[in-house]
Amino acid sequence: MRRVLPVARWEEVLGGQSGAQVWRSSRFVLKVAARTGLDTGGLERPLHAEALRLRWLDGRLPVPGVVGYEVTPDTEFLAMTRLPGVPLHHPDALFHPLRVTELLARALREMHALPLRDCPFNASLAFTLRQARARLEAGLVDEANFDDDRGLTAVQVMKALLSTRPAHEDIVVTHGDPCLPNLLLDGEYLSGFIDVGRLGLADRHADLSLTHRSLNRNIGPEMAEHFLDVYGRALVDVQKLKYYALLDELF
Repeated sequence: MRRVLPVARWEEVLGGQSGAQVWRSSRFVLKVAARTGLDTGGLERPLHAEALRLRWLDGRLPVPGVVGYEVTPDTEFLAMTRLPGVPLHHPDALFHPLRVTELLARALREMHALPLRDCPFNASLAFTLRQARARLEAGLVDEANFDDDRGLTAVQVMKALLSTRPAHEDIVVTHGDPCLPNLLLDGEYLSGFIDVGRLGLADRHADLSLTHRSLNRNIGPEMAEHFLDVYGRALVDVQKLKYYALLDELF
C-alpha cells in the first residue's frame, strides 16, 4: 500500500463494528481486515466486496474513491479517498435531528431508485440467509452483541428467520448497513455513503429496518417514525422491519 499512499500523519478510527481496523489521514482512509476463511467457501472477502461496490457506485452516488486494494493469505487492505464531513451520529450532526432524519430518508429513496438492471450484486434473502448460516457455523456470530430484549441464541435466531421468512421481496438497490455512522454530513448536505460492502439487490426493508433502529438509538422513536413518514409509509411493512432487524443480529 506504500506504493499508492503518500507519507502522512495517520490516526486510528475507533468505534466501528465491522471488525476492520481503520486509519485516516487528511486525504485518505485505510482499512485492514483479517481474513476469516469464509471467502474460501464461496463468500466474498469483505474489503474486496467493498472495493467492487465502491467502483460500481462511482458516478452514481457520492462515495469514496478506491485508491488501492491488496490481499495476503491472512489480511485484506483497502485504501480510499476521504470524504468531507462527519458521520450522522456525531454530536455536531445530531444537533439538527430533524435535518439528519429527513436527509437520511431522501438519501435512501435516491439509492433505492437506482436501476435494478445495472446492479450486479446479489443481497437477496436467499443469499443473505446462506451467509448467515455460514457465519453461524464458523462461530463468527457474537451473541453478546444481540439487542438486550432478544433472549435468543444465534441458533434460535436462525430458526426464527427460516420459519418466518417473508413470502415476497420488494427488491431495490440497498446499502446493506445504512445506520447513522455510515452516512456523512457536510454542512447542510449529505456528502456521501461509506461502508458499502453489503450493498446489493435486496428487499428495501433490509435498509429501512437498520436505519429505523439506528435513529431510535441515536435520536429517539419520534424521529425514527418521522423517517418512515418522509420515506413513504405506503412502502413500509412493519413485520418486515422486525424480520430484517432480527436477520442483522447474525452479521
